Amino acid sequence: MIHVVKLGGSLIDDERLLTWLAMLARCGRGCVVIVPGGGPYADVVRAQQQRWRFSDGHAHRMAMLAMAQFALQMQGMNDDLVLASTVAEISAVIANNRVAIWLPSEMALSDKTIATTWDITSDSLAAWLTGLLRADQLTLVKSCGINAGATISDLAQCGIVDRGFIEMTANAPYEIQIISGSDHGPIEAALLQSRR
Repeated sequence: MIHVVKLGGSLIDDERLLTWLAMLARCGRGCVVIVPGGGPYADVVRAQQQRWRFSDGHAHRMAMLAMAQFALQMQGMNDDLVLASTVAEISAVIANNRVAIWLPSEMALSDKTIATTWDITSDSLAAWLTGLLRADQLTLVKSCGINAGATISDLAQCGIVDRGFIEMTANAPYEIQIISGSDHGPIEAALLQSRR
């Protein structure tokens, strides 16, 4: 079983981030890949693009670096987590019974089918990676509360997931969960169960 967990950049200043990193490092060994959001690092890119009017292509590449900054921050906060840039590196981390944090630039920028617009953010990239890894599950962790009955379309309309996530997950062969940062308990229980 491979479980991709996208930790939203909105958690960057949230004490719950430490709880998530510790839980995933402890319970997710050999099965979890963390995808970082962009958070305030990506917000700087958005602001600078509005100010200087550079292209979406440039902003897309800068946003990859924003995700990498959050990845580096998370690894700095918990050195049991291992940075990985490619499918081969992620597979090696999983095979070594560790938890990977994905650095997206190398893979995502080399795939010309990925649209370089703000409709495709770390949410959609997490779904794209989940498909490439043939993972069993994708969980998006958000700082806000999530209505239990909300559809992906509802969440996209509210701006909780990016617009591209609807198309990226259409007919997805993996399970998708979108949860609040307060809801780590069920994920922890599921990961512990899968290790038995």
